[in-house]
Amino acid sequence: MKIEYGTVEYFDVALPEYFQYLVDHFFKILPMKEQGEETLYAYMDSLQFELLGFSELFTNAKYSSNVVTLLSILQRLIDKKDCSISVVRREVFHAISICNKLIQLYSE
Repeated sequence: MKIEYGTVEYFDVALPEYFQYLVDHFFKILPMKEQGEETLYAYMDSLQFELLGFSELFTNAKYSSNVVTLLSILQRLIDKKDCSISVVRREVFHAISICNKLIQLYSE
């Protein structure tokens, strides 16, 4: 995937790094939930905001079922504040699994 943003061209080489970054940021949700961190929902909202920006920047990603699933997971976690830690854990690891698939996809 090649896109132009202003005068800069971006290539697939940056995508695996970005998805690794997302792995780290999705993983951070779990200890924040376990510790009752007050900023958890602001953190997830910010992550979702960034991922929406990514999907606009990389137009092919906007239509990727994987990116839509990541956004959906975040939205549900944001909306359902009373999720148990086990549900949050399951969804965080589901998101990480998707990110790892995307890393493999764009590393080839």
